[in-house]
Amino acid sequence: MGSRQSLQKRKDDSVLNGNIYKDVQIPGDVSRVISKFILALSDGYFYPCMIMRPTTDGYVVYFFYLKEEREIPSNVIIGNLWYLINCEVSFTDINGNIATGRIVGTDFKSTDTDREQPMNFFIYCNDACRTISFPYIFLSTQQARMLCG
Repeated sequence: MGSRQSLQKRKDDSVLNGNIYKDVQIPGDVSRVISKFILALSDGYFYPCMIMRPTTDGYVVYFFYLKEEREIPSNVIIGNLWYLINCEVSFTDINGNIATGRIVGTDFKSTDTDREQPMNFFIYCNDACRTISFPYIFLSTQQARMLCG
């Protein structure tokens, strides 16, 4: 598949994902971008990514888990990560295992809107608090529905 076809397929997939998960209504205050690090819908999950540049319908982002850029529409992002505090999220631990836990804090300050490095989250899981870096957390659509409830 040529690069033009590949880019078009990714764009079609992004639009398709947006339509499939239209029942996940992201409120404006949650989707408002406050830093270049956001969660965006891809393959049925909200994965961590970094905004590379805006487009007419959304953003070109770099997905950490895919190690690639994709164009995503602006209606399928979680741009204000403060809304993750006290929410259940999924994450990949140091051993590569997937677990879930509740975010109880972060090293991110409300005044840090232009960070050069991703933040760390403090996640309570299995009676212990763990420090998990932003690129290793993600949300299922069900977790996103609870967040946006």
